[in-house]
Amino acid sequence: MATNGANYIPDRTINFNVTADEGNIFLGVGTVDLPEIQKMTDTLSGSGIAGEVETPIPGHFQSMETTINWNAITTEGLNLLRDGTVSLTFRIAQNEINASADNNQVKAIRIHLRGLVKSSALGSAEVNAKSEQTTVIETTYLRVFVNDEEQVEIDKLNMIFKVQGNDQLGDVRKALGLG
Repeated sequence: MATNGANYIPDRTINFNVTADEGNIFLGVGTVDLPEIQKMTDTLSGSGIAGEVETPIPGHFQSMETTINWNAITTEGLNLLRDGTVSLTFRIAQNEINASADNNQVKAIRIHLRGLVKSSALGSAEVNAKSEQTTVIETTYLRVFVNDEEQVEIDKLNMIFKVQGNDQLGDVRKALGLG
């Protein structure tokens, strides 16, 4: 992406953190597997079509899972097991290399998600090793910002899907009498 004559190349995550809505930072998170955004599809076939075509269903997505991989068993990870929705924010500092000059830049990625905890594995116990507790969240809401600009919002339970502010389901909600 060129900005002011610069040719910035996305490089890597410098660091990240995870916070709950209460503002407490989760310490001991080793890695996070963010959700895969995969559209629901159906097979279209019939007269005038030479075979089958998998067509995406507008604004509908398959199950989205977020997995938090903890270094050790934590009270924060166990607390996520409580009934109800969890709401988390992931902040990522991403390095970008300037291929046109000497200076790199840091891109700020912020991801908000809500969902229901599906499972928590306590991991294993081994001398001088991480226990690797995991928490799996069925993600029902996802909102991604890059440098404070909203890129994507998916709210499955309220039938909202936006890409860079463009409401992808507005006509569907209108047709259904939902506004």
